[in-house]
Amino acid sequence: MKNIISYLTAVALCLMLAGCSSAQEYLSEQMSEVEGTEELSAGETEETARSETEELFFVHVSGAVSKPGVYELPEGSRLFEAVEAAGGFLEEADCGYVNLAEEIRDGEKYHIPTIEETAAGLPEEQGGAYGASGLLNINRAGVEELMQLNGIGKSKAEAIVAYRSEHGDFEDIEELKNVSGIGEKLFAGIKDDISIR
Repeated sequence: MKNIISYLTAVALCLMLAGCSSAQEYLSEQMSEVEGTEELSAGETEETARSETEELFFVHVSGAVSKPGVYELPEGSRLFEAVEAAGGFLEEADCGYVNLAEEIRDGEKYHIPTIEETAAGLPEEQGGAYGASGLLNINRAGVEELMQLNGIGKSKAEAIVAYRSEHGDFEDIEELKNVSGIGEKLFAGIKDDISIR
């Protein structure tokens, strides 16, 4: 009798352990499913966050366009896309005056002049990267234009463009001295030829 009780106790204990093991396996499976769902949700959240944080620029398009105003465009858009967003050129627009291939920058105002305005304003060669003063705008100039400055070769021009891409537009012409390879002497030789607007 004692042996039977021991046997039954052992069987009951085995069944309980088996039950616990099964329960633990089930619980582990359930936890894995929950964790998988959480991982998926986290992944979806990251993807959503990426799409939400995709860089969008705001630009002001004025002048001879159908609908002047502020427009939101993806980073990397070109000026022609900003003009399209503003409804396209008016008939009197001097569309050859602006660089339609120019990459837009956040917070900038792009004015599309009329033929009459350009006839009365700056000559053709002073458009684009040159401001109203005729000085080279270091925030707009490309490598080729920067190379026209005294003492600025290709490597320094590329360094200026790279600095601008990393740090944003220059807020003062003096900031140009932060660019590698541009010291006091070189800056002194070009400061009267440059502007930030």
